[in-house]
Amino acid sequence: MSTQVLKNTQSEEFDLVILGGGTRSTVAAWTFAGRGQRVAVIERKYVGGSCPNIACLPSKNIIHSAKVASYFRRSEEFGIAREGFRVAMSGVRDRKRKMVSAINDVYLDNYRNTGAEFILGTGRFVGARTVDVALPDGNSRRLRGTNVIISTGTRAALGAIPGLADAQPLTHVEALELDEVPEHLLVIGGGYVGIELSQAMRRFGSRVSVTDRNNRLMSREDADVCEALLSLLEDEGIELVLGAAIKRVSGKSGDSVSIVVEQNGAEKS
Repeated sequence: MSTQVLKNTQSEEFDLVILGGGTRSTVAAWTFAGRGQRVAVIERKYVGGSCPNIACLPSKNIIHSAKVASYFRRSEEFGIAREGFRVAMSGVRDRKRKMVSAINDVYLDNYRNTGAEFILGTGRFVGARTVDVALPDGNSRRLRGTNVIISTGTRAALGAIPGLADAQPLTHVEALELDEVPEHLLVIGGGYVGIELSQAMRRFGSRVSVTDRNNRLMSREDADVCEALLSLLEDEGIELVLGAAIKRVSGKSGDSVSIVVEQNGAEKS
């Protein structure tokens, strides 16, 4: 039995077509649709883009759970006895997922209320201001806009480090979907994303090691901020390997991984 794929080559006319459904796209769509224009937003995966799904809000949800966990670990400092404490990472993840789902519903309601159309699919240009959209069911639509906005955002990229891609490392996306606390987490990069996740996972109970090629954490921030963060993270038991250039990676994430770095002219693993 064959499946027939329908291809719609008849252009649907819009005042505004937006490729990519992130925060800026969403605000633009709701604004112009609210003024009576016919607007379509084409998004490959996430309702509202990265911020409510895999970045800003989910990460803060996880960080808040980690903060609560840190209070439990330190409860005796506050005169509260602690017995049988453990972190159920699947519960942390489910709390985050519930929040994301609720926000998605709010976004979709706003699309309906403003009259903007949200289209889940992959778009590509086939002509001037004309986009073909491949839909999840195998069908397609062709949209033509008087105006078109390209707002496709970014994604995590792996550096050209020997063995890194083969190790199948987690990005921030997969890290927020963990259902168990890693025994030992190796974090490449001491920027704000790496530091947020490092502190959270340490507070959940993971041993955490952070490597950074710069000689200080959060190297784009003021020196006093970097020093304060360094002291705070060391107090929490996070291992920091700074001024370290990664030479090679071996193993596979989730099983066993080894990172060889060059620091002060010497290699170490």
